[in-house]
Amino acid sequence: MHLSDRERRILAEIEMALRRSDRAFARRIDALNAAARRKRVYRFGPGTSRKEIAGLLAAVAVLTLLMVFLVVFTGHASSPAPSGPSLAPSQPVTVQAPLHEAGGR
Repeated sequence: MHLSDRERRILAEIEMALRRSDRAFARRIDALNAAARRKRVYRFGPGTSRKEIAGLLAAVAVLTLLMVFLVVFTGHASSPAPSGPSLAPSQPVTVQAPLHEAGGR
């Protein structure tokens, strides 16, 4: 969260007033800030932990493998399987009558 110069100045004045009026509160805030610096926790910042990044990459990998599995083992989704014999319209269709032998039956 980015603050303007005016907003930063106002917050600094509020913090100074709180520190002057309540020393115990100031010590607690200082302890919290020191602990956050030691742990590399950035309050009010766009912190993304390594666990979050690793989880996101793992989810992408699993979804990618699932998609590959579905495409490989079920066929291409974009080309439907033929339902039966089909003739191209440009091919001529010839029908032959069965030949009967003389003296048959």
